[in-house]
Parts: sequence; structure tokens; C-alpha cells
Amino acid sequence: MNDELVNGEHRVAGVAADLDMLFGEVEALRELAGDPQASADQARVYDFSIRWGTLLAGRLPRLEHYYRNGGLTPDERARYDALRVALREALPMVERLGIARPSIPLGGADDR
Repeated sequence: MNDELVNGEHRVAGVAADLDMLFGEVEALRELAGDPQASADQARVYDFSIRWGTLLAGRLPRLEHYYRNGGLTPDERARYDALRVALREALPMVERLGIARPSIPLGGADDR
């Protein structure tokens, strides 16, 4: 496991940064979807979708792996659970903008 020792506790390196990035993109999604002019600008939506898709294809599955395999601390697990809720709540915006859906289970009726 790619881990580091923080305050005497083993942690997977980069988890906090991954969570911060993903929460930041969820907020950026809300801003984009909430602005009718911006969400109608296909170039802007495309640019966003590239960043969004990159995080969903790389950072999110990495977090899911460590979540499923017990690699997250209790605080990190709580933040990851909150992220999954935020992603689930963002699904209508994702659908409306036509961007990639998260491929991890989000803990709701939409889980595949």
C-alpha cells in the first residue's frame, strides 16, 4: 500500500488531496449547472467534462479501492461517504449536461 505515517497512524498517501479535488469539482459542477449561460456554452461544458472525467476515471476509483479494502481512516471514510452523497445528489446535473456519470456505487437507488 502506498502509505505514510501521520501522527502515528498509517494513511494512504494522497487521499486527502483526492477528496479535496473531487469535492472541488462537485462544487464547480454545481456552479456550472446553476448558471444558464455557462451551461449552454458547449465549449465551457466540454472543458469541464474533461477535468470531471479525468477525476472520475482516476481519483474516484482509487478512493473506492482503498475504501473497500480498509485503507481509509475513519475520518477519511466519513468524508468519502459524504462525497458519495454529493455525487448522488449531483446526478441530475450530470445527466442534464451530458457528462460522465460516476462508475462507483453511490449508496442509493441508482447503484448498479
